[in-house]
Amino acid sequence: MRAVTLDYHDRRLYKREMPEPAIAKSSQVLFRILEAGVCGTDRELANFRLGSPPEGESQLILGHEALGQVIATGDAVSTIKAGDLVVPMVRRACAPACISCARNRRDLCVTGNYRERGIVGAHGYFAEFAVDDEADLVPIPAALTEFGVLVEPLSVVEKAVGLAFRLHEPGPRSAVILGAGAIGILAALALQLRGLHVTVHSRESENSPRAALIARAGIPYTTAMPEKADIVIEATGSPSAALHGLNLLAQLGVMVVLGASVAEGRVSFTDLVVHNQVIAGSVNASPESFAWAVQDLGRFHAPILRGMIRRVGFDDFEQSILGPPDTSPKVVHCL
Repeated sequence: MRAVTLDYHDRRLYKREMPEPAIAKSSQVLFRILEAGVCGTDRELANFRLGSPPEGESQLILGHEALGQVIATGDAVSTIKAGDLVVPMVRRACAPACISCARNRRDLCVTGNYRERGIVGAHGYFAEFAVDDEADLVPIPAALTEFGVLVEPLSVVEKAVGLAFRLHEPGPRSAVILGAGAIGILAALALQLRGLHVTVHSRESENSPRAALIARAGIPYTTAMPEKADIVIEATGSPSAALHGLNLLAQLGVMVVLGASVAEGRVSFTDLVVHNQVIAGSVNASPESFAWAVQDLGRFHAPILRGMIRRVGFDDFEQSILGPPDTSPKVVHCL
């Protein structure tokens, strides 16, 4: 089968023929990949800044955002049947299971010995076929076929939003999203759906396609300093943006960091203490977050979601992964 792989020996990105996977256990599901999304993590992987191939191999099939259609199921599979649409979860629990993985919160693994499909120690979904355990697949209603590939990035947002709501007292009313990429736009839509006054703040021109899309959703967009907010979500991957976000926290404010790495700068711990502010990190998503993503995706306005996605062919992977970031929030490869 065709697959897009990273070669950790040659340190290059290739299209290769790889062995087709097959069902080996009664709990497994074989599915055809219909679409694979590309994000900043894939670009970081392609620059060999993170990730690793499966043990004993030098190749890693990329892709952790995917929509598939079931071809066949093992005898013990009970909730999924041939023809169903599915989205795979990304992380696989450590073994033996830690306290978090044992309660099905692999996103909170405390050992670091997890595997992540298409990222760490396990092949991903930028290929024609894949096999997963039934428990690792999220069924998708046929009505969401056009947007199902957004479930995985939205699940990351759902986890962050849930965390922010739990940490904020007595309950948030406003939010600032840092970044106008796919995660930023999905975060803005999720918080708008929950009744918050949301502003998206980024450096892109207010005349840019992404800014126009955000405005079409009825969400203010600004390159200037926004007003302080109860929730700040960093969705840029920029350490300087994360430091900037601290200045946007209102009293009792909660900032959730999703992508920023190491930063050097000034942090006023006095403000955090005096104003009862919280900074939290969040990575990956729980099964519950995936379920929320499916539910919310069906409630978002279809024209906005449609405007987020640019679909390209399988062979355009070098441009989407190695080229400059696309003006569309989400590039999706049709397989």
